[in-house]
Amino acid sequence: MPRGTTEDKMETESSSQRLIEATIGQWARQGSAAISVRSLCLEAGAPASSLYHHFGSLEHLYLSAQAQARAMAEQWCARHLAALAAAGPLAPAALPSLLAALIDDWTDHQRPLAFAWRECVLAAARESHFVAELDAWRALWSSFWQAVCDRCGRPDHGMLTSLFFYNESGMHLMRWHRAIDRAALDDLTAGWAAWLDGSLAVEGPWRRAARDEAIRTMPNLPVLGELSGRIAVAAAALLQRDGLAGLTHRAVATEAGLTLGVVSHNARTSADLVRAAFEMVYRQAAGSSAMDPSPIVIADDALAERLAYFQRDTSSLLALDELILAVARDPQLASFIPQLRYLRGRTSATLMPAIAGGGRRGSPLDHALLSATISGLRQACIGASPEAVTQRVEAMLATITRTLRG
Repeated sequence: MPRGTTEDKMETESSSQRLIEATIGQWARQGSAAISVRSLCLEAGAPASSLYHHFGSLEHLYLSAQAQARAMAEQWCARHLAALAAAGPLAPAALPSLLAALIDDWTDHQRPLAFAWRECVLAAARESHFVAELDAWRALWSSFWQAVCDRCGRPDHGMLTSLFFYNESGMHLMRWHRAIDRAALDDLTAGWAAWLDGSLAVEGPWRRAARDEAIRTMPNLPVLGELSGRIAVAAAALLQRDGLAGLTHRAVATEAGLTLGVVSHNARTSADLVRAAFEMVYRQAAGSSAMDPSPIVIADDALAERLAYFQRDTSSLLALDELILAVARDPQLASFIPQLRYLRGRTSATLMPAIAGGGRRGSPLDHALLSATISGLRQACIGASPEAVTQRVEAMLATITRTLRG
């Protein structure tokens, strides 16, 4: 049969679409590190030659899948904006419940798209040719949250709320106790609304209960001996630098200066190696268990420079993002969820008095809100020049301090 018939065209479109759908599905289930041409083609029911015929390479397939995921996200945004338009103008007090509902709907009903977005952030942080795709995602969310805030009578807070959404939608991908997580999300967005009104936040009952439980159930990480410690440090370094794809026994042995046999004996499976890396990342991120660290006294210009440096140094933060996504996907890592969700903000607590002014140290919820905003800004700075990073940090800091200091 001659090529170019309607049936041939439909088959070509069908196989390329199946490959894109398989990619989005595998991002949600296991992430880019575990994807292979073979696994995608097997799921799509297409030969490997089909992938190269349609896309040329796995990388170009990823770019096409990102474009489709973003287009579907645009449809989600348009549906919600249409519903808000039908509701008419809203009062500022409408924002917190709406924000919580949108975060919950995005991470529950649009879960594959939520993972696709996060995969784009990780890819852009490591490979510059994904930055354009990330820019498109950022433009989508910036426009959407500005429109939502305009509708709720908060036109000055679209940028900050977009940063907040990035972080909290990632945290809400991790499922601990559904009802508690949802109720605690309402407490969190109520605190965010208090910030936008110029007040520090009061920790609600569900956030407080979840934080207490997180402290009580904090995993008792194994004591690291010399060899296991070297392996864990090397595994964490590889995770920060190369992502999950670079985390192999041979790479860890080279990084740690050990033989492959020693590493294989102490971490017998790939899962053991991943867990060792994540435990070390968690140790580095969690630090002390103290909930009331000493504040830092620092001028506004020095604070901006400190935050700008923090945004430019992304290696350890990428590893933490990898951890959050892995925990969201893998039930075997569920013990990390309450700590990652409800004990964050201890480093931010040291900066809170300098930002809030008046010697106010804030509550654990304030510290979590500041941590969320700083983390959201991090993805907004990926791919930017050092000068642009400094400008974005200064703009965010000026908005927060102007708001909280009245």
